Amino acid sequence: MDTNDTANALHRLASAGRAHHQARAITLQKGIRLALARVADELFDMPLAMLGAVVQTVPGEEMSGQLSDEALLLQLDGPNRTRAAVMLDRVLVGGLLQQQTLGIVREDDGAARAMTRTDAAMCAPLVDALLERVPGLLDDAAERALLEGFRFGVKAEDVRTLCITLEAREYMAVRLTVDVAQGVRQGEMTFFLPVAEPGSGAQSEEAEAAASAKPRMVDTVMGVHATLEMVVCHVPVSLDAVRALRPGDVLNVPAGHFPQVMMTTRTGRIVGRGTVGHVDGVRAVKPKARPQHADTPMRRESDLADADVPTIRFADRNGRTGDSGAAPSSERPKAEAEPEADLPALPQGDAAMPELSDLPDLPDLPDTGDLPDLPSLDASATPGPQDTDLPDLEDLPDLADLPDLADLPDLPPIKAAG
Repeated sequence: MDTNDTANALHRLASAGRAHHQARAITLQKGIRLALARVADELFDMPLAMLGAVVQTVPGEEMSGQLSDEALLLQLDGPNRTRAAVMLDRVLVGGLLQQQTLGIVREDDGAARAMTRTDAAMCAPLVDALLERVPGLLDDAAERALLEGFRFGVKAEDVRTLCITLEAREYMAVRLTVDVAQGVRQGEMTFFLPVAEPGSGAQSEEAEAAASAKPRMVDTVMGVHATLEMVVCHVPVSLDAVRALRPGDVLNVPAGHFPQVMMTTRTGRIVGRGTVGHVDGVRAVKPKARPQHADTPMRRESDLADADVPTIRFADRNGRTGDSGAAPSSERPKAEAEPEADLPALPQGDAAMPELSDLPDLPDLPDTGDLPDLPSLDASATPGPQDTDLPDLEDLPDLADLPDLADLPDLPPIKAAG
């Protein structure tokens, strides 16, 4: 056997060994298929089976074309502040909710509805369990790195909001076709996992120190992009008038609404108010400032300098005045009174009282005329006929003789009840 024959034989043996190893190795698709069936049985006591899996690479700028607002969109938080996403269609979400609430999965009725945070909370355990179990089953280190460290973060409101948080250049899209309850339903679940860039693992000491440093909340919040809409007013318009609108038509805005512009989010929640104006020839809105204590409670003495509250002056027991910014005293402050008029000092002890000035002369009173004399009354005397003038009473008439009454019969004695 020459050298070429030996090389060919070794190549065939290596190829056969590699094929045998690949047949026994657990790939990403196989790991998800095994973990999905076990997790669904343990968490929800329901049969889930993966019918197929499609893996493809999607550029970051094309992610919006892979997502749908009608599906349930979940944001995943990963290591080093990376973000990933999961999309579950309404058929799969409906099956998971029916199993957890009714204990049985029914066929899809085709009715569309908006996904809520409750849907996300009830589907999140399945996603977290898959992300935790699948990496331990995989043999390829690169495939394990795609899933390790990711957990459910928050429900995304829409595709646009979710795409803002996805900043990687490339994503590995793993689209799974899932059988629900042994053929009752068939839905889809898609993972969008960021692909690490070449050379990203070798970082300098400064980069590693920056990555290990604890991020500040203020940096995270101030780095979030927020879209606000300015609503000048609401004008009621009939449907016929709306259909008749053409380019160039003008809607009259009622007077007095420009100082009361509402600043709202894309969902319609009012976050503040402002006044319409202009800066350098460009329309602008000036937000109305709120006092700091309206949003941040101030309870410490050190907060008095920053508190937008009036100064209250008071007087202590000794007459010294102070304000609300002074150091607290153990004595209870009293409100500052109006200045009193100067009063003469009162004499002490047996000192003589000061003489009072003469009273002014009173004018002469008018004559009231002669009054009749009143009879004198004797308190000990008893009023009688001589004291009062009463009319004489006439003599009473004589009464006729009354007839004699017959003798009354004797009554029997009355015995007392014993």
